[in-house]
Parts: sequence; structure tokens; C-alpha cells
Amino acid sequence: MFDPKVLESIEVISHSGVRIGGERVIYIDPVEVNGEPHDADIILFTHPHFDHFSPKDAKKLMKGSTVIAAPATMLPMCSLLLGRKPEVLRPGERRGIAGVQIEAVAAYNVGKPFHLKAMKWLGYVITLGETRVYITGDTDITAECRSVSCDILMLPVGGGYTINAQQAAELANAVSPHTVIPIHYGKLLGGSEAPDVFRSGLSEGIQADIRPAAFSSILVKMYIKSAAAIVVCGMLGYIVGRLMG
Repeated sequence: MFDPKVLESIEVISHSGVRIGGERVIYIDPVEVNGEPHDADIILFTHPHFDHFSPKDAKKLMKGSTVIAAPATMLPMCSLLLGRKPEVLRPGERRGIAGVQIEAVAAYNVGKPFHLKAMKWLGYVITLGETRVYITGDTDITAECRSVSCDILMLPVGGGYTINAQQAAELANAVSPHTVIPIHYGKLLGGSEAPDVFRSGLSEGIQADIRPAAFSSILVKMYIKSAAAIVVCGMLGYIVGRLMG
């Protein structure tokens, strides 16, 4: 059952990072967090890619009682980089975590190599009162996604590594939530027009809630950092070579 108060409690931090306020404060894939609120009761990670798993940002949110949940493949990195062993969830599993009912849904690519089904990465359905919020994670259209029943849907629309805007609309129409919030798009993923293209493909009756914070340049930043690191390594290699020569 759709509750507008739950929708109001949802904040898109950046990219696919989401905060859900209320009796329990829940974060999903937090990145580019401002400040250090240390207010997380639960942090859910969908998979370990840099634009979803940021230990630096997670530490800004963690407190002594924070519960972390993640796919099995993330157990070592959460334990090592966050200093806390996560609750491990697998596709199809339902569990109460810190008083919140959470269901894990498989998230994977079809015909693309970026998110393999064998990795058992996840999306999550979070039940708040009688309202079900589904964050798909990085996925294509799959039988698992299409079978979910939810009131609020959050899904990627940027394409490339996930479904694009048109495919996202197709998936949203199949799930038929009350409200859908497009996320995971930016300068290198669909452009600023992605949410409008997505909205234009929705069936009548589905409400689109566009959150400007979802438009992110996080991939651009990472590519620049990678290029800078390559240049620095090259310069160091050249200097060492000259010194040894």
C-alpha cells in the first residue's frame, strides 16, 4: 500500500545512493555523502563496484549499532574495509534486519558482462509499514525483477552497464508501482534527458518522481582519477628509468 510519507522520507544522495529516513534510517549504496551524520541503522550494498561501494562514505554514516547487509561476495571487503562483518543475503532470501523486513532480489545483466548472474548481486525490497520500496540495483530486465510487487520503485535509467531509459520504462510498466524514481544516470550514462525519456514511456497511472541529485558525474570523476594515476605512474617509471640508466 502506497504511503506518501514513505516517499517523502526517501532522499537520493547521488547517483544510486539512497537514504530512507524514519524510525530506522536506511542507506543503500551511499556515495558522495556530505558531512558525517553517523545516523545509519542499516546500510545495504547491492554490489562492490566503485559507484555503489564507497568505504569512505559508509564510514561517515556508521555508528556502533549500524547493521550492514550485502551479497556474499562482499563479505571479505566489508569486513576488511569497514571493520564490520555484514549480514549476507542471497537472491530470494527474506530476513528481518534491525527490525526492518528486507527481501533480496537478483540483479544481473542479460547479454552483457558487467554484472554476472553467477555473482549473485542484489537489489532490495524494503517493507516499511505496508509500503514496499524496491531498489533494483544494477540490472537488466529479468524475470526476477518483473515478478516483484512494490509501491515505490527505484531503478537505473542510464544504460551502458544497466537498462537504458526505454528499457527501464518497460520494466516499470511490468512491475506497475504507484511511484517510480529513476536513478543511476549522468553525463556518461544517458545524459540529463534520460529521466524525461523514461517518463515518456511510462504507462498511465504510474507517477514519475524525478530527483535532480540522481544525475551524477561520478564516472567522469573516476575516469579522470584513473587517467591521472596512469600519468603519474608513467612519470615515476620514466624517472626511475633515468636514475637507473
